[in-house]
Amino acid sequence: SSGINAEYGDMRVFQHGESWNVGCEECVCLSGEVLCSENTPCCLYVQPNGETGRALVDEGFNDGCNNCNCFGDDSAACTLKFCPMMCSYNNWDLVFGYAKDGDDSVQAYDSDSNCPKICSCEKGELKCDEGEHSCIMF
Repeated sequence: SSGINAEYGDMRVFQHGESWNVGCEECVCLSGEVLCSENTPCCLYVQPNGETGRALVDEGFNDGCNNCNCFGDDSAACTLKFCPMMCSYNNWDLVFGYAKDGDDSVQAYDSDSNCPKICSCEKGELKCDEGEHSCIMF
């Protein structure tokens, strides 16, 4: 029945018992209400698919180039590898990460056009189509 589902934020509908992350917080839909944790320390990072991942305190993660360990509140210790053929970028959630050379489906936020786009990484340089016409609207 519709009484056990809930709408949240961007108008997505969640089923009873379904859980998801919003930044560092974990949310769950229970009997038509959304309950979220609060003040959870974590580190946000870009996963290989371009989506935002979260690592809790003392968990490890890879930002696409470096291995890191999360201290919380977006503070982490990372290896300092030089990744010349990779592209540094912010994903659609404005989280920093690296894309591999040749990746032609990078979910990047284009600060010049002020919108999310699908871009490509070519020899260490992120290439996005110019103009607002190439913005992803969702």
